[in-house]
Amino acid sequence: MGEKLKEILKDGALAADIDLTDSQLDKFEKFYEHLIEKNKVMNLTAITDERDVVYKHFIDSIALIKKINFDGKKVIDVGTGAGFPGIPLAIVTDNAEFVLMDSLNKRIKFLNEIIEICDLKNVTTIHARAEELGRDTEYREKFDYCVSRAVANMSTLLEFCIPFVRVGGVFVSYKSGDVTEEIELSKNAQKQLFCRIKDVIGFSIPNTDISRSFVVFEKKKELNKKYPRQGGKPKRVPYKMFHLYHPDGTKQRILTFCVLLPATVDSVKGKKEMVVNICLE
Repeated sequence: MGEKLKEILKDGALAADIDLTDSQLDKFEKFYEHLIEKNKVMNLTAITDERDVVYKHFIDSIALIKKINFDGKKVIDVGTGAGFPGIPLAIVTDNAEFVLMDSLNKRIKFLNEIIEICDLKNVTTIHARAEELGRDTEYREKFDYCVSRAVANMSTLLEFCIPFVRVGGVFVSYKSGDVTEEIELSKNAQKQLFCRIKDVIGFSIPNTDISRSFVVFEKKKELNKKYPRQGGKPKRVPYKMFHLYHPDGTKQRILTFCVLLPATVDSVKGKKEMVVNICLE
């Protein structure tokens, strides 16, 4: 199994213009073996096939190093889950410091096992919720980069992640599919959290038909102390931007406005001649 996985991984990485060393391949192999073994008794990943793990987890995670140089930087992975993208990034960037944060303690225990098995000297973990840790002065605005593959709408992710990066620092959200509408809906969150879109980098995972995007945000100034909001508000009541359109089908925009609404709301009806024609996540 090991040699096959290494061969698939080496070929996939080379297709992404990343040349992995034998030592790095060994660490990825150990990561995979322990991930699959632990997945039998706890829910870590629905993806277990060797090739799928290589491309959908490993290659997807490390593709970012072709766009961003993490050398000598301090990076936090928010909502790391089974260690993606943090562990793969740490394997290929051993001179950067990584902190992996997750709200589920059993996943943190698994990650600590991976850190020991793979002998990763540049990785630490913390069991915490983002909305609480983002207020802790030991972690608030202390990182050069924040990364996240967590599944959440952009407004929520921004409120969870931007508090961790220093002024001038960067948050990178891993996203699937077309991110245009999601970015549009996050504009008020960007304004409230003093960040802006720096880049949207589209790419395809090699040897697959999977399209991905890195959405890159830069933090412009120090945050108001009220962020991140506590009590689950970033998820339950994210900042959303609405567009008001004519009902005649021309999609002529009448008004743009921002409100706080539960994330489950799909539309808002106003006067009979107007309707907010936007879908929330």
